Amino acid sequence: MGPRRGAWAALLLLLPVTRCADFSDTHLYVTPSNTQEAVEIQLDFRITQRLNGSDVVYVQLPKFTIGGGGKTPGENVPRGELILSPSVYFEGQWDEGAFDSTADPFRNTTLSLYVREEVRIPPNTVINLRLYKSNDIRVYCGFDDVEDTDDDEFYIWTNSSASKDGRFSIEKSDRVGNGCSAMSDCAGKGVCDFCKERCMCYIGHGSGDSYRQVSSIDCSLLECPVGPAWGAIPKSDVDGGHAELVMCSNAGECLMEQGECECFDGFTGEACQRRVCANYGAECGDHGQCLTMHQLAMRDDAFPLTGNASATYGSAVSGFAAHKTWDFETMQGCLCDSDWAVGLGDGETQVSEYFGADCSRRRCPSGRDPSSKADGTDCSNVTTPEGYGVGSKHNKCHYECSGRGNCDYGRGTCSCFAGYAGAACDRLIGNAAVVG
Repeated sequence: MGPRRGAWAALLLLLPVTRCADFSDTHLYVTPSNTQEAVEIQLDFRITQRLNGSDVVYVQLPKFTIGGGGKTPGENVPRGELILSPSVYFEGQWDEGAFDSTADPFRNTTLSLYVREEVRIPPNTVINLRLYKSNDIRVYCGFDDVEDTDDDEFYIWTNSSASKDGRFSIEKSDRVGNGCSAMSDCAGKGVCDFCKERCMCYIGHGSGDSYRQVSSIDCSLLECPVGPAWGAIPKSDVDGGHAELVMCSNAGECLMEQGECECFDGFTGEACQRRVCANYGAECGDHGQCLTMHQLAMRDDAFPLTGNASATYGSAVSGFAAHKTWDFETMQGCLCDSDWAVGLGDGETQVSEYFGADCSRRRCPSGRDPSSKADGTDCSNVTTPEGYGVGSKHNKCHYECSGRGNCDYGRGTCSCFAGYAGAACDRLIGNAAVVG
């Protein structure tokens, strides 16, 4: 036995109601396709719902004006006084929009098409509406065809679809005005402001605005990476001339065709934002790492040794204002290599094997003086030469050549005094005596 009529009615109430669009195949034509001239407007559309004598079709036409083409809005045209066809279907009314700005003029200009009282227009009727030049309607500034823009500007709806969801974008339109045709239509790298006939370039592709770092009116040039300015004019009493982010950090030339920086000597990085490390044939003499001040501050084996595991530079933890640590990722130095552990901890040594600004010098082996009972390699509770840290209980001092020879820092080898031998000059030969 099938469901009762009441059950069918309840089931139908639960089904979603799908509302069809009131219009399809919409196309806006403008002749001639020039600004500031009286034009003929043709609007083609197919109605999908029946229109009765009490219905109105509304068309929003921003940038159109009946005021002679200037910024001053024209007079509204009452119902029935617009010259149009097919007049057998419609009476037209023109409501002039306000001139809000040169970028968005007459946004609310609206054409109202009143279906004549005696008319019934069945579904799927194709309407070819024409507003003639004699109406003296003009386009204040140009616009692109709607297929080539993401901005929905032109809408059509009826009094039975007045909600926002009932406004339908006109699917196709003519292009009106020169736009950016003289600028290769922004090279596909920007959007054309048809009113100002100027390209609004995408990020990284320059701009027609003179205040931008790359002036590329057709968006064909590329902006280069930016970094804190080296040596710019300070704009406040705290920025130090480095607060502004500029292309190539004012330390290189921007190759705008490639969007790459060509850095001046002594600078490196994609934005030339870092100073190069000292080099002796190679960066850090091939015996070290080139690190930023921020990185060095967090290393236990970087100089000066402090023993402060929480030390940092260039962050809020440091307690410094940002303008005082602007260089935390721009200034660099060498952290030299070492065959032994460097630091203030147990078993670590307070100096590195390689040293110098470019790590080109090499310390000689360390050892105890064979002629002394004192241990010159013991740095327990010994303050570092820089005066910031103190060695732990089994920390080591580097007692070069055991104090009994001269070091060749180019080769890292000892030249022992007479009576001493060994790589670290830590062996007695002959009759040398041990002293207290």
